[in-house]
Amino acid sequence: MPIKCDPPETDRGRIKRWKKTMKFTPDLDERAALLDVVAQSTRLRLFYLLDQLGEVCVCDLAEILGVTQSAVSQQLAKFKAYGLVAARRDNQTLFYRLSDGADVKLLRRVALAGLETQP
Repeated sequence: MPIKCDPPETDRGRIKRWKKTMKFTPDLDERAALLDVVAQSTRLRLFYLLDQLGEVCVCDLAEILGVTQSAVSQQLAKFKAYGLVAARRDNQTLFYRLSDGADVKLLRRVALAGLETQP
């Protein structure tokens, strides 16, 4: 039989207010979606590479990661949808780099903190 929680009377009002508040939290939903972008191994590696290398073409990213250019492009499209990357075209080659936005700074602190810089 589960134990019933019986908070003090003063906490009941606070709990009700928080319950109402948590029903509509678009900021938290947006933050969860942003974190989900790098919650997959290949995308996190891609984010790390862009952080370390700066501007890189899709073909080099694909070679480093051992995946197809199409796979890299699909992952970069997810980054682009959140404004995490900027692209530059040179003839037929697309180069990507991380943008300077607040979301990139947040993901650097959360997802890359403590990782060593590689050569």
